[in-house]
Amino acid sequence: MSTQHATKVGDPTHPKARRAFDDAHIRMRGDGRQLVIDTGQEPEADGLDVHPDREAEVEDEADTEAPTVESIIGVVRPIGGDGAPSSTPSGQEQIMHGFSDCPRRRLRKRLHAMKRDADGLFLTLTYHETDPTPEECKADLDRFWKRLERKFSGISTIWKMEPQDRGVPHFHLLLYGQSFIPAPLLSSIWHEVTEETSDKHRKSGVDVESRSVNEDGKLQGYMAGYMAETYDKWPGAEPGDPWAETGRWWGCKGRENLPWAKWDDSRIYLEQHEAQAIIRQLLTEWEVDLPDRVVPPSLCICTRGDPQDWIDEHLPV
Repeated sequence: MSTQHATKVGDPTHPKARRAFDDAHIRMRGDGRQLVIDTGQEPEADGLDVHPDREAEVEDEADTEAPTVESIIGVVRPIGGDGAPSSTPSGQEQIMHGFSDCPRRRLRKRLHAMKRDADGLFLTLTYHETDPTPEECKADLDRFWKRLERKFSGISTIWKMEPQDRGVPHFHLLLYGQSFIPAPLLSSIWHEVTEETSDKHRKSGVDVESRSVNEDGKLQGYMAGYMAETYDKWPGAEPGDPWAETGRWWGCKGRENLPWAKWDDSRIYLEQHEAQAIIRQLLTEWEVDLPDRVVPPSLCICTRGDPQDWIDEHLPV
C-alpha cells in the first residue's frame, strides 16, 4: 500500500464526480467526518454507507437482527441495454410517502461531509395552533429562510422535517455561518411567516440549542443521531390525507455557502484485493448480512471524529 498525491475533487455526490478514481484507494475528508474505501470497480448499486459504530448500536438492542445488505445499500439501480443506469423514477415512483433508509443515509453523509470546525446553530421551528399541509409548511420554511438570508449574508443550512406528537410537522435546522442569532429575533420571523396568532408562539416558536460552537463536528453527529428514526409514512396519515404524500423530508438552503470539507490530496492506494478484503472484514465485524462472495465496490464510513484517527485505530494501513 502506498500514499500518493492526487488531484482534488469536489462534492462526490455530484454525478460527474462519482467515479473520480479508477484505482483502489482510501480517501478521506480530513477536516470532516468521512472516509471512503473504494475497490475501483464500477458500482451496480448505490455505494454502501455504514456508520462504524453501528455494530455497537445493534448490540444495545437485544431483539434487533443484524442489518441486511438491502437495508444498507438500498435498491439496486436497474441497468439499461447500453449499460447505463435507467432513467430517474417518475410518476407514482417519485412520490414521497415517508422517510426511509435511503434518504436517511444521504442526510447523514451530507452532514458528515461538512467541516468539523464550522460554526453552527441547531434550530427547531414549531407550529402551535395551525395545521399546515406539506406544501404550506415548506413554503413557510422557504419564507423564513429568505428573511434570514437578507439579515445574515453567507449563511447556509441543512434542514430536516419531523412529525410532532399531534401530527403536525416541525423543522430542525443545522445553520452554518453564524455562531449567534438572538432567539427572540428568530421566533419573531417564524411567527410572522406562519401567521400564527398565539403569544406563546411569538415568544417560543423557535428553539435555539446552546451548542453555538461546533466543536469537532459534534453538531453534525448530534443531528445525524437525533434524526435516525425512519417512517414508512407520516404518522396517522390515511389515503386522501394531505400528509399521505409528504414531499421531501430534508434538504439544503444556501448550498453554495455550505462548509464542505474537501477530500484530502493524499490517498492511500491499494491493490484491489486489499480493498475488497478490508471492506469484507469490516462488514463481517459489523455483522452486515451480505450474499456469498459479494463485496460492495465502495464503502462510505461516517466517523465520530477525525477520520485519520479512525483509520489508525481500525485499518492495517
